[in-house]
Amino acid sequence: MSEIVTPEQRRYANRVRHLQARQQANLARGPKGLAAVWWDHARAIATRAEREGDPALWDHLARTLENWCQQAEQREQQRYAQ
Repeated sequence: MSEIVTPEQRRYANRVRHLQARQQANLARGPKGLAAVWWDHARAIATRAEREGDPALWDHLARTLENWCQQAEQREQQRYAQ
């Protein structure tokens, strides 16, 4: 007996397959390629949430990137201070 799959479940499964395929395709680029995949995925999630009435994920993504940049800048400053 086959399981009934809703359109939402099918879309989710398609998104997961697409993400996995992109990750595999970008493995050769190393961490840089994977970062590009995650960046695109994060933007897609935030866009989808905004479309569904929840724009707060954009703010969360922006704060996460701001924190990452601050940490990277601190590491850079420490490296040049030595």
